[in-house]
Amino acid sequence: MSVNAYWAYGLSIHADLSCPELPPHPHPASDPDVTIRVLDREATALCPLPDRRYEVQPGHFRLDIPGVARYSVEDGKRILIEPMANSTPEKIRLFLLGSTMGALLYQRGLYPLHGSAVETPWGAMIFVGAQGAGKSTLAAEFLRQGYRLLSDDVCAVERTTDGLRILPALAQIRLCADAYQRLDTPEGFRFDVDKYVVPMGERYCPDPVPLRAIHVLSDQQALADHDVPQFEPLRGLSKVQCLLENLYRPFYLKGQRTQSEVSRMAGIIAQHASVVRVSRRRDATLPQDLVRFLEKAWAECFEPAPGVEKTDHA
Repeated sequence: MSVNAYWAYGLSIHADLSCPELPPHPHPASDPDVTIRVLDREATALCPLPDRRYEVQPGHFRLDIPGVARYSVEDGKRILIEPMANSTPEKIRLFLLGSTMGALLYQRGLYPLHGSAVETPWGAMIFVGAQGAGKSTLAAEFLRQGYRLLSDDVCAVERTTDGLRILPALAQIRLCADAYQRLDTPEGFRFDVDKYVVPMGERYCPDPVPLRAIHVLSDQQALADHDVPQFEPLRGLSKVQCLLENLYRPFYLKGQRTQSEVSRMAGIIAQHASVVRVSRRRDATLPQDLVRFLEKAWAECFEPAPGVEKTDHA
């Protein structure tokens, strides 16, 4: 079986299956960081989990998605997949590159936030919030304005000797129908009833970018100052609490060998990055207006990041 070589989250990945969502590795390594194997159901099978969908043990994670596949993640280095009968490659990859990859990032000691991230002149900006808060929609508007995407859905924060940075992930974004129509691109395809997948191409940032700020998107029924969006920096323990609340699948962390290490990362991120609550009325604030509001706030609050440039406006 041919091996596909990819590069995502700062990791070299070899996979049995084709994953068009992952960026190809520019210089494939003979000894990858992660291998993804598809098991032959006739020869080898993963035991089903009794009365549960996932299991976390030190160095080992299991996920069972009925009708799709069983997944096993080992020591942050290997993923095994047992497809179910009549499953589709698209569904198998959906849970591979979402929940399963999130567990692998935990095993490797990274800090995965549930949100979307874009490259800006001030550094990497992450948007988090409750389901339906508009994370991907806002990221798509930044793309429409000429910025580049770092990650959608799972944003991995890495600590290095030079500081914190966001690792580029999947070279695509998933959007609801209205956000997809506003992006006005011939690329993309319908993934679900009201979801579209758009490949990024040149709008994807393939390199890690220093982390500058995490933005918690919040909807408000009424705001002061004639419904102008609010940009409220958080401080102290509220920053740490916010970071813990916006972890990707936090229940996948409990029981991992890296649980203490990842939890400590929340304090480190709170110390070195800004955490901001962005409140707005969505019925009164257009996405392009929120982009302009944030650009102005960033210019007032942050110095430009060295070596990071914004592309021309679309």
